[in-house]
Amino acid sequence: MFFWYSQTKIMWGTFIIVMGDIYFYSSKKNKIMQKKFDMPMQLFIIMEKVNPVIYTSEVLIPNHFIVYISKNYLFLLNLILKNEFFTAKSTLVENSAVDTLNYTNITNNTSILSKNRIFIYYIYYLYTLKMRLTIVISNAESSTGIKSIESIYRNANWAERETSEMYGIFIKNKKDSRKLLLDYTKDENPLLKDFPTEGTNDIFYNFFEDQVIFEKNTIVEL
Repeated sequence: MFFWYSQTKIMWGTFIIVMGDIYFYSSKKNKIMQKKFDMPMQLFIIMEKVNPVIYTSEVLIPNHFIVYISKNYLFLLNLILKNEFFTAKSTLVENSAVDTLNYTNITNNTSILSKNRIFIYYIYYLYTLKMRLTIVISNAESSTGIKSIESIYRNANWAERETSEMYGIFIKNKKDSRKLLLDYTKDENPLLKDFPTEGTNDIFYNFFEDQVIFEKNTIVEL
């Protein structure tokens, strides 16, 4: 039976990790005590290097962690998750973004939401650890953009294309950066909060002319 064994000596004892369970051996008490950690140690060892902000539920079983990191660590962290032993069996479930315009009414001046507008997130499922992981980054709307992870998770290709066109996020190093759902000739981002709710053009397919027609509509005040 295969198991992973590791121990780390500290000033007052030794951590022993067996198959993901953390035990603390104290020489003073001469017994092994189980020490509970919210996040699995295999994942925490990776995350602590990027100085994350970690969120989880205080009520439910902690099997879903939301980790806020700098966008500079996104590609490297995905590379580690895909190749590390305990997280190699993982899949990318979802990729999208959130526009927090006008969220200042429910946040204070020191919160993360007040300093950034657009947050892009990636949701993963880790089969070995049986948990979900959500990685959140900010400042995705800047001109420098973020680095694509489609070379690591192939299904990120279409997900990132949709996120890019809907929120106006620049994603670098993509093999196919074409728009997925919108018209190639339009520079619009429909899921942004400041996108107008009333359109100025009618778009329809003309069967007689066999082409797509753009016509300006007349807005009637009610």
